[in-house]
Amino acid sequence: MNLLLKANFSRLWKDGAFWASLAVMAGVGLFEVAVGVSARRQGISVPLENRYFVLALMPGIVLSAFCSLFVGGEYSGGTIRNKITVGHTRDAVYLASLCTCIAAGGLACLAYIVPMVVLGIPLLGIFQMELGAVVWFTLCVFVMTGSLCAVFTLIAILNQNRAVTAIICITLAYFLLFLGIYLNSRLTELEIIPAREYIENGQILLREAEKNPAYVSGLKRTVYQALYCLPGCQAVQLVAEAENCPWSLPLISALCAIGSTAAGLALFRRKDLK
Repeated sequence: MNLLLKANFSRLWKDGAFWASLAVMAGVGLFEVAVGVSARRQGISVPLENRYFVLALMPGIVLSAFCSLFVGGEYSGGTIRNKITVGHTRDAVYLASLCTCIAAGGLACLAYIVPMVVLGIPLLGIFQMELGAVVWFTLCVFVMTGSLCAVFTLIAILNQNRAVTAIICITLAYFLLFLGIYLNSRLTELEIIPAREYIENGQILLREAEKNPAYVSGLKRTVYQALYCLPGCQAVQLVAEAENCPWSLPLISALCAIGSTAAGLALFRRKDLK
């Protein structure tokens, strides 16, 4: 296992997709700082955390491409077959790839955080929310990132066509993100539309409070809430509830990572490596 990890990390430092991922994350971090500075110049107060929270939306998109290309590259180069031929177990090969992708995911997150903190604090000021809440939010993002890497590794190591793998992973990342946005809009609907005044023909009229037809309730709401907590969808929830991220989110991410890893190991043992 140690030899596999050393080989993977040696390859990681030379991998163009890895450095591109870091560059994208760092570039987005710099862009978000610039957005905050621009807003400040226009007299709009932008707390540092407002730009920092964008971190949760980025890993799924960036790492879907990286994981598929990195793991897929082992197939195209015959590396996986060679590793198994020289005596490494399939479990060790799978876990080494997973650990490498998770490490790359963590470094990608740091690539966003570093410019955000180093430049954001001098230009936008310190965080206005409690530091503990910022640390908890960051921890939730890292755990979610690891879970997404586990899912992308599962997809990539079971498909020998790197192009198809990349399409599947990237499509899944965007699907989960937009699903999270949709679920957020539905779950935040008010159950009762409050009474309100309006003007009609010059007269002030009062509309009584009424039930909101767009409100989701019952079993449908339970299903929506469950989907909203999935990694990827969860990214939107982390941004929406950044100051008070539910404790259950990293737990769900960890369970998804464990489940996808267990499934990946079981399927990879039976996979025919051509």
